[in-house]
Amino acid sequence: MPFGVIQTNTITMKKALILLIVACFCTTAFAQSKKNTKTTDISIPGYCCKGLNATIENTLAYERGVVEWTLHQDKKSVTVVYKEGKTTPEKIEKALAANGVRTANEKPNPRAIEKLPKCCQPAARGEASCGKM
Repeated sequence: MPFGVIQTNTITMKKALILLIVACFCTTAFAQSKKNTKTTDISIPGYCCKGLNATIENTLAYERGVVEWTLHQDKKSVTVVYKEGKTTPEKIEKALAANGVRTANEKPNPRAIEKLPKCCQPAARGEASCGKM
């Protein structure tokens, strides 16, 4: 058997072993990412219309510990899956309020309200709903 064939097989075996090790680490990391997660529903009485969706989604996307979320426009709420040791529902609500979103337990930052779409500003202040749903 020529020397080149043995070397090629050795390299292929090394690559296969490396891929197997990487696959094991990825599987373990994915399994642990679902550990210690909790789900909470956050009421958003200040939800006015789809104009607020981007603000809510951007806030949750950058909030540490938030894994995923589902926005329920008809219920004026958001279901959030988060890592238990990284954040709490209270911190998530404070982050939303800091970006102008009125939640059941937090008043929005007045400066952040001014950055919301015009139709959403009265609802964020608690004045009235815009009726655009």
